[in-house]
Amino acid sequence: METYVIGDIHGAFRALQQVLERSPFRPGLDRLIQLGDVADGWPETPQCVELLLSIPNSIWLQGNHDWWAAEWLLHRLPRTKLDQFWYKQGGQATFNAYMLEPAEVGKRHFHDFFGEQLPYFEDESGNLYVHASYDPMLPITKQAPEDLIWSRTLWREHLAAVGYEECFIGHTPTWQESEVPCQRANVWNLDQGAGFQGRLSMMNVRTKEFVQSDVVQELYPGVKGR
Repeated sequence: METYVIGDIHGAFRALQQVLERSPFRPGLDRLIQLGDVADGWPETPQCVELLLSIPNSIWLQGNHDWWAAEWLLHRLPRTKLDQFWYKQGGQATFNAYMLEPAEVGKRHFHDFFGEQLPYFEDESGNLYVHASYDPMLPITKQAPEDLIWSRTLWREHLAAVGYEECFIGHTPTWQESEVPCQRANVWNLDQGAGFQGRLSMMNVRTKEFVQSDVVQELYPGVKGR
């Protein structure tokens, strides 16, 4: 069994399809870890969720945008009562997409997908997977939940993931600095800006071989994204 990791998708179903097709990943044999932020930005979050739900042996981490989307799916507030910060940071696309789906789809995705996302994952090889960051001086079980989906300290301060072989994160786009997955200390960043003008990345954790989608904006001509 190989383990593959995918960065922030942000509703880009076409990019998700591309990396799965371009990778030697074997559904049902290999493990897939998605680093969070499946939602918000491009217009196909429900389709992304459906595809990820169909892949056996998948692990999904919670991102800050997923937390926002799940909050809305739980309460289904009307447009006039939405969290405007979320709406302007890519939530509009998620809101619009789910409003086109039967309400039962949103309920099922809330329960079966967003409700099953993990705050972090540790594998048998001593690697850590987390959406955003964590404090290396504290045990992972003692971390503030909001830091795991919001903080950028680990990457921006070039910190090592103490106590782990390697750490895999998303959340902080690298696409203006690096268009490919990149490493600082023992931390790998898999967010290459798929929510903006970059690409979606998928990497084999053991070999570090990776594939990428086309530039996501080119997959959604005329659509703004985030």
